[in-house]
Amino acid sequence: MNFLFVGFALIIVNIRLSMWLNYAVKALGFVLAAVGIAEYSVHDKGVKAYSPNALASAVMNGVFTAGMAYAGLKLGDRFINYESIIFGVISTLVSIDFQNRMMKRILRSGEGKVVEDTQNHKRLMPFVADVKRLGKAWNKLTVFVLANLVFDVLNRLVRLDALITVTGIFMAVTKVVCIVFAIAFLFRFNELRVGYEKTMDKLDNT
Repeated sequence: MNFLFVGFALIIVNIRLSMWLNYAVKALGFVLAAVGIAEYSVHDKGVKAYSPNALASAVMNGVFTAGMAYAGLKLGDRFINYESIIFGVISTLVSIDFQNRMMKRILRSGEGKVVEDTQNHKRLMPFVADVKRLGKAWNKLTVFVLANLVFDVLNRLVRLDALITVTGIFMAVTKVVCIVFAIAFLFRFNELRVGYEKTMDKLDNT
């Protein structure tokens, strides 16, 4: 699950909508997520269904990277502004949808399965609880990722100085909160990764 962990880390938060690097990082994240899906499919073949989506998202963000890089070299700031809004909204929503479906699949793949502890007592796979905690952390992060996206878009569209200031402040605040929740999310994801690896080792040895 190491590749999934790094992939999620790279696609979870926007760096800056008008930077080509924002989409390049997400493209790499989706590539690593696709590798992680192949790794995880050893234990859950159904997860392979998400691989084409991850690869398509990687290509899409690669196109966005090229588009933003070209706009930065050849086009004016106004065009870059509108282009970044379109690319940013699409990329963010695709990332959120992908992560949501992946986590639901991971949870379903663990439900009902058992492992034996040292006393030969069967119990539910321990990483199921980790997924649930991860889901709660992800829900909080998603709210602020979407809020940050809204304020970022509004800041790029409004023309009144007062509104630009207000949306800029809220954009900065939600970005900081996003970073905090992203760290919490990745901490929970790492717990899941460690629990998953231990569980799979037990299953493979039974």
